[in-house]
Amino acid sequence: MLKSEIEALKGIGPSRAAQLHRLGIQTVENLLFCLPRDYRDYSFAQPVSALRHGMDCAVRVRALSEPSTSYFHGISLVSVMATDGVCKLRLKWYNQPYRRMQIHPGDTVVACGRIDARRGVSMLNPSLSPELPGLVPVYPLSQGITQRLMQEAVRQALSAVPELRDPMPAALLERYDLLPLQEAVVQVHRPVKRNILELAQRRLAFDNVLYYLLVVEMRKRARCGQRGIAFVSDGVLERYLKKLPFQPTDAQMRVMDEIARDMALPTPMNRLLQGDVGSGKTAVALFALCIACANGYQGALMAPTEILAQQHFESMQRIFGNAVCYLHGGMKKQQRDAALKRIASGSALAVVGTHALLQEDVRFSKLGLVVTDEQHRFGVAQRATIASKGESPDVLVMSATPIPRTLALLLCGDLDISVIDQMPSGRKPVKTSFIPVQRRGDMYAYLARQAKVGVQSYVVCPFIEDSEAVEGVSAERLFEELRELLPGVRLALLHGRMSSAKKQETIEAFRTGAADILVTTTVIEVGVHVPNASIMVIEGADRFGLAQLHQLRGRVGRSDTQAYCFLLSESGSESTLERLSALIETTDGFVIAERDLEQRGPGDFWGVRQHGEGSCMPAGDARLLEQAAEAARNIVERRNAQDSELIALALRRYENGFNDIAMN
Repeated sequence: MLKSEIEALKGIGPSRAAQLHRLGIQTVENLLFCLPRDYRDYSFAQPVSALRHGMDCAVRVRALSEPSTSYFHGISLVSVMATDGVCKLRLKWYNQPYRRMQIHPGDTVVACGRIDARRGVSMLNPSLSPELPGLVPVYPLSQGITQRLMQEAVRQALSAVPELRDPMPAALLERYDLLPLQEAVVQVHRPVKRNILELAQRRLAFDNVLYYLLVVEMRKRARCGQRGIAFVSDGVLERYLKKLPFQPTDAQMRVMDEIARDMALPTPMNRLLQGDVGSGKTAVALFALCIACANGYQGALMAPTEILAQQHFESMQRIFGNAVCYLHGGMKKQQRDAALKRIASGSALAVVGTHALLQEDVRFSKLGLVVTDEQHRFGVAQRATIASKGESPDVLVMSATPIPRTLALLLCGDLDISVIDQMPSGRKPVKTSFIPVQRRGDMYAYLARQAKVGVQSYVVCPFIEDSEAVEGVSAERLFEELRELLPGVRLALLHGRMSSAKKQETIEAFRTGAADILVTTTVIEVGVHVPNASIMVIEGADRFGLAQLHQLRGRVGRSDTQAYCFLLSESGSESTLERLSALIETTDGFVIAERDLEQRGPGDFWGVRQHGEGSCMPAGDARLLEQAAEAARNIVERRNAQDSELIALALRRYENGFNDIAMN
């Protein structure tokens, strides 16, 4: 049953299966290892008098009347007044007309949901149950998939798979005090107590980290015997600096020297280039490409989005002229064929592209250097696939997501690390503040006044469109609201579902000043460079990690003008304010990354998380990383029968593009 298609579960037809596939859930096994992204604690009931706007909580109330139904703009609203015996609370359900049959006057129920206290005290779209539900898992969703559907599907899967085979040796479980796999999987989906849930999360996180570090260890050993390219860099730096329109910082010069010395060695370079947002990593990477091209080799730069790839292409044209080639998914066949021919013949010395570079028909003549930008956006296998298109090419991976030292020492076991720890002179730190819900209108009025004097603004939303499955501000809805709220202000809308041509047209309009405010999603997280944009507004800031918020904030503050970042959240919880305070207190990306690690764990810093899986490790558990690293080293050194099974399992997880790792 474990390997059965997801349609094997009751209620999952072809349509539902297709929606689950978007979450990476193809089989029953995928579903069991699609871990909750959070838990709602409904283990105790709050008094109505203690409810505050944005709280997500449970209340025990008695219905005072029959539910009423009203309609506006095609949306139905079922509401009923209830009381906990002291204070009143209105329960509201949008587009759920069946709710009026579930509650009647005098019924006592436990209602669980989010509080809206802007006009009276209401609970929006609450679930109803006779008793307190306890810890309720919150799953990642896609369009058409609801929490209720996921919870029911998981319930069926747990019943259908009574026992999971545990590949972890008993001695290893005992050494690191890990729960058996079956118990861990059951507890993450049906937690009884918080402390047991944490043990279950720790076991599954240990598996994720161990499998990744086993691959790192194997790659490190495989690379020791490889011969690479000994590049000659004499005179390259001098010629390159003459083409730059600015003087590099001392940190950039130091890192370029590190890369030149590394590329001169006869073993393949495998280096991580770290630097905060706006520190000048791209200029350093282009220098590495110049070294490769000066030696008659091709260099490839892979970016995660067409927006970023296009920007790199424009920068590379100034350095390489007609010798640069751009490959992306939106090309017409004739254009693509011409680009492929240039890459295969070697007439394109510098090649820049998106995931399109990974396609099988992309063949290089003499690939000597691979650069991946925003490397956390690419999976382990994808980074290996592009490198496999050459014979032991040098590899440079760039990251503007600062990686805490705790992670870097362990996860970068097969990488040398260069850090650009200096910003260009003249940059002012972005002033960041939290905007309360009641001041939201004032803030948008401020953006309109700034637009009149030529200052542009980004407004980032967590979702493209409204959905019943998730609550929050969507880009499409906010765009329509602002068109009414801010007459005379030129607005533009940008999100990932637009065509490549439309996205580029919108970005160009914003870049040239034809739009005052760009309402968008995280599609602008990397690659959009508009020095005149000095204001960043992030709606639903509580839905983003600190590192991602820092990335978004990095879109402004790219000139000598003072820039501002406004964080908005409908969550009124103290924990939200405490978490976001890190952004307000500092602009140091490494400090923020450390705080993010403490609060959320590393998540998918390194593309460790596979589709359909949960977080890499629990927040703040650096000890787990150290233990997994120790276990990985011991397993690879011993290589007994049981250890070999673990190694084979790890390699299967990352099999695409890992043909450079010997299995014997």
